[in-house]
Amino acid sequence: MFKRIIKISGIIIFVLIAICSAIYFLWFNPEDPSISAEDRASISLMPLPAALKLGKGYYVLPEDLGIEVSGPEDDVVVKSIGRFKNQVFDNTGKTISESGKGMKVVFKNKVDHIQPVHTDESYSLSIGKGGIELKAETGYGIIRGLETLKQLMVVEGREFYWPYAEISDSPRYPWRGLMIDVCRHWIPKEVILRNLEAMSAVKLNVFHWHLSEHQAFRVESKVFPKLHELGSRGEYYSQDDIREIIAFARDRGIRVVPEFDIPGHATSYLVGYPELGAMPGPYTLRDNFGLATAVMDPSKEEVYQFLDQFIGEMAKLFPDPYFHIGGDEVDFSDWDRNPSIVAFKKDNQIENNHDLQAYFNQRVEVILSKHGKKMVGWDEIINPNLPKDIVVQSWRDQKTLFQAVKRGVQGILSAGFYLDHKLPAAKHYEVNPDILPGAVSIEPDTILWENYAIDIKVGESPMKSTLILYGEGENFRGVLGLMDNYTGLEGLMKENEELTFTFASPLGKLSVNAIADGDSISGEFSAMLLSFPFKGKRIGSDKMPGTVAPKVEKMDPLTEAERMLILGGEAAMWSELVDANTIDSRIWPRTAAIAEKLWTPQELTTDTKDMYRRLEILSNGFEKFGLRHLSYPNELAQEIAEGKDDGSFMVLIEV
Repeated sequence: MFKRIIKISGIIIFVLIAICSAIYFLWFNPEDPSISAEDRASISLMPLPAALKLGKGYYVLPEDLGIEVSGPEDDVVVKSIGRFKNQVFDNTGKTISESGKGMKVVFKNKVDHIQPVHTDESYSLSIGKGGIELKAETGYGIIRGLETLKQLMVVEGREFYWPYAEISDSPRYPWRGLMIDVCRHWIPKEVILRNLEAMSAVKLNVFHWHLSEHQAFRVESKVFPKLHELGSRGEYYSQDDIREIIAFARDRGIRVVPEFDIPGHATSYLVGYPELGAMPGPYTLRDNFGLATAVMDPSKEEVYQFLDQFIGEMAKLFPDPYFHIGGDEVDFSDWDRNPSIVAFKKDNQIENNHDLQAYFNQRVEVILSKHGKKMVGWDEIINPNLPKDIVVQSWRDQKTLFQAVKRGVQGILSAGFYLDHKLPAAKHYEVNPDILPGAVSIEPDTILWENYAIDIKVGESPMKSTLILYGEGENFRGVLGLMDNYTGLEGLMKENEELTFTFASPLGKLSVNAIADGDSISGEFSAMLLSFPFKGKRIGSDKMPGTVAPKVEKMDPLTEAERMLILGGEAAMWSELVDANTIDSRIWPRTAAIAEKLWTPQELTTDTKDMYRRLEILSNGFEKFGLRHLSYPNELAQEIAEGKDDGSFMVLIEV
């Protein structure tokens, strides 16, 4: 009897499951995934296309393969097809015929003389018995589709073919970039060119070129020649070099956005033109890394006259509509030490140095607009008095990106994409520009609260931070303030004096263990092998008369209109710890994972294991562009071992 009941129950459960499944599929009609798990496992494309379906069969490279082009005359498309032909020859030894058939390239609109931010890069690719057909609205789509076709080609011994496939593809974001700092260490032209080639392969379309710093100024200026003569240590790009690099990038559908950092990070300007500085000088180029006080004087009209002429010269050299002014990490100490600047603030009713920088940025924006440029700056430039068509680049954390778009300003994300942090590709792959990890979604409690000021030891200098705890018991929650931004705490627990929690940061998820004893607190932030001790004291609470709860901004989810203001993101390669020999190994192959996050639909970028599988295949093929991310460590080992390394030295390096 009991067995019969079990059997009947099993039948009932099975029927219920079948009924629920039928209702789900018939009523909700869920869409199939745009790439099946089986097809995904069969390809090594990176970035993944928006939609792909493999067929049963292969299109074998014929001896007389030719390419028929249907569209307007476009030298950029012609060159892109030429590079495709060259790669086919390099892979197979076969030359694509000028008169043969088998491949069609069809597009309607040629590449713009000056590439806009919003342009149609979509394409469709069909490979079957009849051959290959690549179709796009614009030449940009042809460039992207040819890169997909290059990666899709299979070379097995003496056999060369493409799998039958139907691909429909377009980017998730229009701004997909790589920033390279060429100032802390000199990065020669040939290194830039080979990285542009690799950028094109993974469909990145913005090269952000960081060209001025405390350590060097890297561009020839014919209007202000002392900039490069005294500020470059003899290593700079001539204007002809810059034109060559811009043309090389344009042929690959890549925009070049220059960055000249102002008003801070300004030593290399002031070495040749000390009269622009907040202090009289003299100034010397920095040989070490980190911050310096050198800053332009925002109270001098001569500064704006200089910038008008300088930006006018650079605007003609760099055709992109956007111009990056930096604007980050301004040290205000020289402004405070200069009586003229202090008087200027008072006379103009400027309350503080942040407002003074905002005044400077407003003046610079007018100059940029005069020369046909739109402002880009790091997230410190956020200010309600700047126009809405600027672009804010968020680097301190992702919250500043949300703050920008909620003000109606366009933004791009670099927080979480810093390559010099040496994070694994998986950490970068977790980042989504429109999803804010650790968002402060709680309502601050003004009844039960505690506020701690803490110093986190990072290197030799403490980093100032704020820890705010709210409520008790089931309602116990809190936020951590770093660099003027608050992040919600996860897993917050307090048992007697012991406090534990985690929070999201650009370094990944950090764990915190602390002891709160009376008004004192101490503990440690830790992530993987890194640890940062901290200590602090309670500076306010609901039980401390005369103190008030600090204001914490609650961050609501983005609306669709706000989400559309996120243009994309950029990987950032700062060069304090790299040079021309080692920079490739810091940029690649991790940047390909970031490129996929910015191109491919979010729902296809959750499988980290598959990402690593494809990343390794891509990385092994990247040295054909001249990259040295794989070969240089071996060269270095041989050099150190004086050519006698039997492999043991490399084993030591990899430990």
